[in-house]
Amino acid sequence: MKPRTYALSVPLIGVLAAALLAGCAGDPDRDGCDISALGTSGDSISLAAAVAPSRLDAGSLTAGADGKYVVASCSDGTCRWNAGGGAYEAISKTGYGAISQDLTLVARKVGCADIALVEVDGDTQVQRLEGLPNPKVTDASPVREIAFSPDGRLVAGAGLEGDLVVWSVEDGEKVASADLGSGVGSISFSPDGKLVAVIAGDSASIRATDTGEELASVPAGNQARPVWSPDSHWLAAVTTTGAATIWDTRRFEAVADLPGYDTAAVAFSPDSRFLATISTADADGSTGLRLWAPAALGGSGPNRELTTVSPETNVVFSPDGTTLYTASAEDGLAGWDVSTGKSVATFDAPELSPSSTG
Repeated sequence: MKPRTYALSVPLIGVLAAALLAGCAGDPDRDGCDISALGTSGDSISLAAAVAPSRLDAGSLTAGADGKYVVASCSDGTCRWNAGGGAYEAISKTGYGAISQDLTLVARKVGCADIALVEVDGDTQVQRLEGLPNPKVTDASPVREIAFSPDGRLVAGAGLEGDLVVWSVEDGEKVASADLGSGVGSISFSPDGKLVAVIAGDSASIRATDTGEELASVPAGNQARPVWSPDSHWLAAVTTTGAATIWDTRRFEAVADLPGYDTAAVAFSPDSRFLATISTADADGSTGLRLWAPAALGGSGPNRELTTVSPETNVVFSPDGTTLYTASAEDGLAGWDVSTGKSVATFDAPELSPSSTG
């Protein structure tokens, strides 16, 4: 289904801009603003988001740990599909900034600098996480990124001013914090939850989740979210040159890279031997879903293209490693056989809506 376009008049654009820049004052007794509608995992809401809406937030794509469902923030809120394809169910009217791997709890941006933890079943708020500085922005949440630890016991949030805070899900208490300076981007927990990789400027800072102390740093840009291999031995990210790179997490030394491509997303296979990438070839500008078997991980070395995709696509593996799911605002959600690259699942796409998904 091709995306629809919406013609907005100059007066309407002016109204939208005025509303956004004025901020929201629905919660004056707390912090002077209420932007609880901001639930998506992308950048803060803006006039561009109101004028050019998206039916699917690719960055929020998640495959449930039990293999039954795939979820993403969408124009209907939070959309859930059976892993085998077909129609979706809007399980919440609001999107999310992060979702637990068991798909039972979501984190959303609320207030001026807080994060709400909300049960998916019943849409009930169970915690409100506080502690990120509020720089008094008037048109957006200062919460830049949110992530759950794989076991669901911790949540990390990064602010626009470079602050990182880790909270306990159980009691909402702050566990650790750090000041990374400006330019904080994506966050990714290690499989055991003891470390967190945070993109800050032109590097990924590796921090202890119990103290916030930096233990290592590797050169990486914010083109793609860093990911840890399920066995914890490897960290993959994209350098500022666009090359997907893998580091040994014992010494944080680079062991493999994929030159010749500008990579936008990476995902490890459940057995930690393969890396799926969304990469645009320098040679011809084509973007594809590629499967890479680095020799350092015990693979054959070469990579192969499974299918062509849109540049703004995200990718995740199914828990059993047999399927790759891709999502983009342009192409929607799709499933691909890892061995053959053939389509194995088609998913109904949410309708494009002129309102924000968050």
